Amino acid sequence: MTEAAEAGPERHRVFFALWPDEATRSAMSRATRAAVQASGGRPIAKDRLHLTVAFLGELTAAGVAAARSVPPIEIGAFELTLDAIGIWPESRVLWLAPRSLPAPLEALEAQLWERLAAHGLEAEDRGYRPHITLARRARPVEAEVVPVQWRVEELALVESFPDGRSVYYEVLERWPLAGAE
Repeated sequence: MTEAAEAGPERHRVFFALWPDEATRSAMSRATRAAVQASGGRPIAKDRLHLTVAFLGELTAAGVAAARSVPPIEIGAFELTLDAIGIWPESRVLWLAPRSLPAPLEALEAQLWERLAAHGLEAEDRGYRPHITLARRARPVEAEVVPVQWRVEELALVESFPDGRSVYYEVLERWPLAGAE
């Protein structure tokens, strides 16, 4: 038996995300720079900012193929206002998020999990808390954020690769949301 066969099937850590364009990432970075600095946390690189819609965990190649077959989701492009900044004390994650969950994002997450369930992929029991991670190992800060407007036009399937103290991402596939050009 080969070493690879003994180790078992190769696993891929994947998730569906809203992946902002460069202009939106820059706006997020500018709007949150002071809070990130004040938190003393380890900032997330600007090119890695994203909003997870469905975390799938570690999948085999067959699981990744099943995930790729799920979109397109019949949700049109929508506006997302990121206007809240906060920290989760238990994980020390500083985040940026919408104050209220927009209906299209809620529908996108629900429809995505409904289709994923048909492939045997189940959501975690905790509720959906859409956010963009800004820094890890952060201290609580009192900060206001200038709202960032984001026209969400696509859904992405992303693989994450841990690398020591950091994580790198590769967008495996992108799908335009209905009506997005």
